[in-house]
Amino acid sequence: MKLTKYLHSCLLLEDQDKTVLIDPGIFTAQEHVLEAKNIQKLDYLLITHEHPDHMYIPLIKEFATKFPQLIIISNASVVKILGKENISVQTGNDEIVSLVDSPHEKLWDKQVPPNTIFTVFGKVTDPGDSLHFSSTTDILALPVTAPWGSTTQAIEKALSLKPKIIIPIHDWMWKDEVRKSMYARLTDYFKPIGIDFKGLETGETVIV
Repeated sequence: MKLTKYLHSCLLLEDQDKTVLIDPGIFTAQEHVLEAKNIQKLDYLLITHEHPDHMYIPLIKEFATKFPQLIIISNASVVKILGKENISVQTGNDEIVSLVDSPHEKLWDKQVPPNTIFTVFGKVTDPGDSLHFSSTTDILALPVTAPWGSTTQAIEKALSLKPKIIIPIHDWMWKDEVRKSMYARLTDYFKPIGIDFKGLETGETVIV
């Protein structure tokens, strides 16, 4: 499987002759690191929850316009929001994507929206903004820092689940030098445990 990171929590997965995009948010759009005109094929667009760093409507509109057969999958809250934009969203599983509800971590200043955990190709688990899950596939997209949680909490979750590979997500708030330093530390920390931490930079692709 080919996996590319496009800033923060935006991942592009390619396998089984299908292309899946997860959480194209406002940071990805603002930095112009992923644009619809540069994508040749897109079968699925998955949205874990409605926060703009995971769901940026203008960018989603571009993908939906370019790929009219695009399957967008999320939860009922996102269905309602994108329905107002005449964008159709599904909420069910199929042979490529499965999903379950998992609570968004608490925020100190606002109510949290519904959050969805996706399993893609039976290989990748993406929990969005949740650490309230008890299983993972071999590849875990792990939110490593956030206003609602800490890197230590994320590490503890990974240690409890023991994925073979970690793809860090939700890291826009780290400056470049901080992120690179933290990724180096996390790579060294997980290696003796037998977990391959892949600190991908924006636009970097890995075969997993």
